[in-house]
Amino acid sequence: MDFLKNKFLLYPFWIFLFAFALDKAFLLEGVHTYFSKTLSDINYIQKNDLYESLKTYLNSPNRKKVLVYFGNSRALLFDNVYIESNYPGWTLYNFSVPGGKPDYTLQWAEFFQKDGVKPDFVLIDQSAELYNSTATLKVDETLTNGLDVLFVLKHWGKFSTEEKSTLLAKRLFRTYQYRPKLDVIIKRASQKEIFLYPYQALRAKFIGELAHGQGSAKTPGTHHETMPSARLKKSAFGDFHSYLVPFTFNERTFQFYKEASQIFKQMNVPQASIWVRLSLPYMELIRTQPVAKTTDKSQSVYSAWLPLVLNYQESVQIPFWNMNDDPDYNCNEFSDAGHMAPTCYRDYTDFILKRVTKTQR
Repeated sequence: MDFLKNKFLLYPFWIFLFAFALDKAFLLEGVHTYFSKTLSDINYIQKNDLYESLKTYLNSPNRKKVLVYFGNSRALLFDNVYIESNYPGWTLYNFSVPGGKPDYTLQWAEFFQKDGVKPDFVLIDQSAELYNSTATLKVDETLTNGLDVLFVLKHWGKFSTEEKSTLLAKRLFRTYQYRPKLDVIIKRASQKEIFLYPYQALRAKFIGELAHGQGSAKTPGTHHETMPSARLKKSAFGDFHSYLVPFTFNERTFQFYKEASQIFKQMNVPQASIWVRLSLPYMELIRTQPVAKTTDKSQSVYSAWLPLVLNYQESVQIPFWNMNDDPDYNCNEFSDAGHMAPTCYRDYTDFILKRVTKTQR
């Protein structure tokens, strides 16, 4: 009754409601393109259509065997034409997204289990950067773009206080994430033919390419050249100090992976995990620099992270495919310290499919 007598007490509520509604209006594609500068969100948006496509395909007669890959930006550029030509009977549905983490994999694993979606093989990425809870640059794309709020609530205890704050700030008000700039909006609104329409066409084209590639496509602006060795060393130094210094193993992230792998085991879906090839100077830092703090000593990321992963993989009998320690993998062309150049993707594809097909014999 006090609210009815003192209606001004409701003003903060109405202001919040108006701001919330206005924020959601900004996310409409026709509005969003007036200020957005990213394309990475499209990878996440497209995965919902990819999932529906996968469910339909798995129920189709005379279908090929299906490999599903849960990776990150290191696994976006596969070519199904090459796969289906060189590995008859197989096709790839690529659920990799920029910043793809085990929490995102678990979310999809739960959907797969709920809907009885059983691909013929599942490959899950293992990247050291995703397991660092004290990185200078946080890998939070899945939290801001990919995770359902209900999933986060279900697994609330596995998220840190900082992650919960990020979720509330960037998901409740997405304009906080995108930070629209008035000068960009004015420029695109006043010169649509030059700035707005080309950007909208680029997004539409990318969505179509992802659909055609079953989740794989080159993001517009992807580097096609190989980075020279001097620049590669600088890139490695920058990435190492951004993502791995200091290094503190994140048990919560590991729990997400464990639960996802257990779901696929319960479903009797063959699986493996993979540590994708990194550039040689980046790996040198990962192997040698003592940046991981433990109770009694400092260790390299390699020593602090890899044994924990390997021990779990061995305990549950899930293969771990380590491209960085495999003497038979030799493609060392990189667009930057952590991403193989497109010229390596056929070797990368062969590395995976030779092992997948071998397990299916």
